[in-house]
Amino acid sequence: MILRDSAERQNEVLKIIVSSYVDTALPVGSRAVSKVLGVSSATIRNIMSDLEELGYITHPHTSAGRIPTDSGYRRYIESLMRVRDINRKEAKRIEEEYKLKRKSIEDIIKKTAEVLSGITHQTGIVLFPKFKRSMFKHIDLVGIARRKVLVVLVMSTGIVKSFIIETEEDLACDLVAITNLLNSDYYNLALEDIKEQLIRRLKSQRDSFHNIIKETTDIIESMLQLFSEDELYLGGASRLLTQPEFEDAGSAKSILRIFENKNALFRLLEGDPEEEGLKVYIGRENKCKDVQNCSIVTSTYRIKGALVGRLGIIGPTRMEYSHLIPVVNYISETVTRTLRELVE
Repeated sequence: MILRDSAERQNEVLKIIVSSYVDTALPVGSRAVSKVLGVSSATIRNIMSDLEELGYITHPHTSAGRIPTDSGYRRYIESLMRVRDINRKEAKRIEEEYKLKRKSIEDIIKKTAEVLSGITHQTGIVLFPKFKRSMFKHIDLVGIARRKVLVVLVMSTGIVKSFIIETEEDLACDLVAITNLLNSDYYNLALEDIKEQLIRRLKSQRDSFHNIIKETTDIIESMLQLFSEDELYLGGASRLLTQPEFEDAGSAKSILRIFENKNALFRLLEGDPEEEGLKVYIGRENKCKDVQNCSIVTSTYRIKGALVGRLGIIGPTRMEYSHLIPVVNYISETVTRTLRELVE
């Protein structure tokens, strides 16, 4: 192969190192690269030295071959990688998984974590929507006992929640007024925004419905406390532990810690709630120390047009990005379509 300039030489060598290391989990020597490119080992060693100076590769031992760094993987993904189309067999398998009838949105979300793991052979992870950020559509309040209210809440995404809250006072006489107030004045707002608007009305001290506003605020606060956390589902958590990178006890413990730490997992997946699309976080790009030898590929999914959650995979930085990125993207599109069909 004729390599025209130093940048092209570096790109070709880096691609070979990434590809070989992804396949074998073994450092790549100059001799192996020279065989592929038909260039002398001495020339390849010089190019490797340049790549190492640039921070794209490193060597675990003095006499060892090279392995990609986080920066090397990033350069590979953004500039060198050719994304493969998802193959027909995988696409068919994914479609068949979602043709099975599911009773609820939660059923689909739980299944998605398993599908992600089964197709990619990595750990699947799905963040269920933050309910308190969902848009409110309709509410019914029914007194079922003294200071106990049954709430049936319908969100614009089609999610329906029914639950019982306890109130400080008996609100039986005011439940109709509270229901009418919420359904007429706060349609299509997030629960957190409803609370803020109600508090502003309370502070004005001029609202003729001051008592009703106060009781409504208390009900919204009770609901927010019930749904303060997102749901998070994992599929194939043990798959990471079968990778060569996690064979030693220290690495395995780090992975087990992250799976036990729900808050850390939330932070990994949340990102910017309004930021749509596919994201790849490589190694130390992850803020959580316990997964800084992993990569995370995520994409968003929607319900009735509203961006509500993220799904993705966690695997070693040595994952096959060109294959897994389109798979995660395809699954996110399929989930969005399936949820739309369920709620329409």
